[in-house]
Amino acid sequence: MRDAIKKFNSKYVTKLLEGKEHLDFLKDIDQRFLRGEAAPFSFTSLCRFPLYEADFGWGKPVWIGSGRRTYRNLVTFVDTSSGDGIEAWVNLKEADMEKFEKDSCFH
Repeated sequence: MRDAIKKFNSKYVTKLLEGKEHLDFLKDIDQRFLRGEAAPFSFTSLCRFPLYEADFGWGKPVWIGSGRRTYRNLVTFVDTSSGDGIEAWVNLKEADMEKFEKDSCFH
């Protein structure tokens, strides 16, 4: 992921705008998905969405959460209740989550 992000710069964007390279990239990724060599990940953000302002008559929430999610490989970013940070809700297959939780990069 880090290597892919490093490649995304103004030179890369210029190449995308000038040709069909982005289509070739999408075709390549599609083939990698089909062969099982790559897994799709989705990222979304609810940051700045006023979730902690909702008051249904019993006061504003202390913490918000989500019910069971059917989507896998989904990361949702949400503001903390204090508003000074961000939580990342990570939804993975159980085996992948075990590896993720053991990864020292995320402690």
